[in-house]
Amino acid sequence: MKGKNLNLICIFFLISSCTQNTSQKEEAQIVTETTLKAIEEVQESTTTTTTVQDTTTTTVQDTTTTTVQDTTTTTVQDTTTTTVQDTTTTTTITTTTKASNTSYPQLAIREVSSSIATYDRDDWSHWSDDDGDCQNIRHEVLQDETFEAVTFTTSSNCYVDTGKWYGVYTATYYYSASELDVDHFVPLKNAHDSGGYAWSLSKKKEYANYLDDSDHLVAVQSGANRSKSASGPENWKPTNKDYWCEYAYDWIRIKDTWGLTATQSEWDALVLMIATCPIGYSYQDAIPEPLVTVPTTTTSTTSTSTTTSTSTTTTTTIPSTTTTIPDNPGDSKNCSDFETYQEAKTWFDSYFPYYGDVAGLDRDGDQEPCESLPGGP
Repeated sequence: MKGKNLNLICIFFLISSCTQNTSQKEEAQIVTETTLKAIEEVQESTTTTTTVQDTTTTTVQDTTTTTVQDTTTTTVQDTTTTTVQDTTTTTTITTTTKASNTSYPQLAIREVSSSIATYDRDDWSHWSDDDGDCQNIRHEVLQDETFEAVTFTTSSNCYVDTGKWYGVYTATYYYSASELDVDHFVPLKNAHDSGGYAWSLSKKKEYANYLDDSDHLVAVQSGANRSKSASGPENWKPTNKDYWCEYAYDWIRIKDTWGLTATQSEWDALVLMIATCPIGYSYQDAIPEPLVTVPTTTTSTTSTSTTTSTSTTTTTTIPSTTTTIPDNPGDSKNCSDFETYQEAKTWFDSYFPYYGDVAGLDRDGDQEPCESLPGGP
């Protein structure tokens, strides 16, 4: 019995051991499976986190980059292109419109060449008296342009003394010939630089004394003429702006008549002056009437009764001064004889109205003698 029981006990022990081992294996397997699932869940969790991070980063970067680049490029390019192109186009159209005006002659544009002959005023013989009546061109112009009968300084009727002239450069009336210069409207040096350098001496003389166009030689206030000197309209314009329009038309007509050229800056200045013309005033309106010499009166040295009679027939009283014409000094002075410019100028002005630059003190033809002396212009 004891042996049988012992066997039963052994068998129970073996079964218990086997059962215990089986349970442990199953538990181990369950643990393993659970662990694997946990690992998978962790991995899945990690993967999800990574995906979210990647997605977020990518989205932010793309959005930022796109917004900045698009905005910057569009603003800068559009603004720059519109402003520059519009401004340039407007300026070009304005310039073209002015240049295309063909209601007056278009002068050939040519800059002054440094290779042309040097200007020499002596080549342009002026103030001639080809008809031998003792009245040189200066005094014939004064007679042509006066609004009243002139008087002369002597009974020989050679030199004009008084009259009434309108100075177009200054918009002022003048009554004494000593206040006036006769200006070559297009100065001799300007004509030289514009093509006249190639002319013969006889043609230069013709130009310097031309009377067929009453605007070719004009009586103007002496200060204005000397201020102008040999300048073109790009460097000098009359103070009387109401005269700018006609001035430009006259300048173009004279140059066109003589086949002279203009520089670009000169032409641009003329076009701007023409822009001041009154509405309806054209190039043809500026063409003058033929010259008519006004009948002369007796000299200013005649008797008082004659002067009084003359005064009663005029609307403007002319000062009854007596002028004695000085003797021709000839070539008796040079600049070294004077201490200052003003001293030379006073001497020059005393004789120039009657004899011109007899002493050769005005080398450049601007009626300003000895300009290198102290006080010179």
